[in-house]
Amino acid sequence: MSAPFRLVWLGRGAEPDVLPLSPVVAETVAVSVAAGESPPAVIIRRQRPYALLGPRDRRLPLLEAGLSVLTSRGLPVFERTGGGSAVVLDEGCVSFGVVRPCRDPAVVRRNYEELTQGVRLALDRLGIDARFGAAPGSFCEGPYDLVVDGRKVAGVAQTLRGGYALVSGMVLVNQDVAAVTELLNRFYAAAGGRADLSPTSVVSLASLLKRPVSADEVEDALRDGFAAVHGLRESPLTDRERRRAGVLLSTRRVA
Repeated sequence: MSAPFRLVWLGRGAEPDVLPLSPVVAETVAVSVAAGESPPAVIIRRQRPYALLGPRDRRLPLLEAGLSVLTSRGLPVFERTGGGSAVVLDEGCVSFGVVRPCRDPAVVRRNYEELTQGVRLALDRLGIDARFGAAPGSFCEGPYDLVVDGRKVAGVAQTLRGGYALVSGMVLVNQDVAAVTELLNRFYAAAGGRADLSPTSVVSLASLLKRPVSADEVEDALRDGFAAVHGLRESPLTDRERRRAGVLLSTRRVA
């Protein structure tokens, strides 16, 4: 195995002043990797609830009305750098990201295959046989989501820019996918988009396993999975990265 990847972990017991930076931590670390300030890295994080919008969402004709739907539920809204459309991240999810230097757009598929090995191994250890695929009707549908019997259990997206490849996503641990889907349909209806998302296209680990599943359990599985693939050496955010994250948080904020 090559030199271990850096692990940036915002999990249980995360510092109160760091957790609010969670929406931009993966991008922050990616900039450090591209600049040679950090080795390739794995990010495992929790978050306080927020919404992400994709580039297509920003062009919706009645976007301000749609944003009001989200902010009325207390959700701050941020612009995403990877992936296509709106999604809600909350305490029912555990997020992950893997970043390494990359400037070759021809290796997009290889990045997906290699940089998701850890999460696929984690799901397998939890008893879930998830494969790449699309789940039509799911929120933020993508061709490299991880699906089980046509239902998305983990969303996956890639950002390839600035000298780095960042493959990131979220595992649906015990999220109320019906409530989230209904909220996103309300967002799209108000914003002048297509409100045709289906809750039956998305599934949580708790529903698949038919038992309670905690974020702690999933974090541990992800740490073990990524460690088996890349090796991991835990390293907190540097002071420079915290400052960068604070700037990015303001820059990416939509509402």
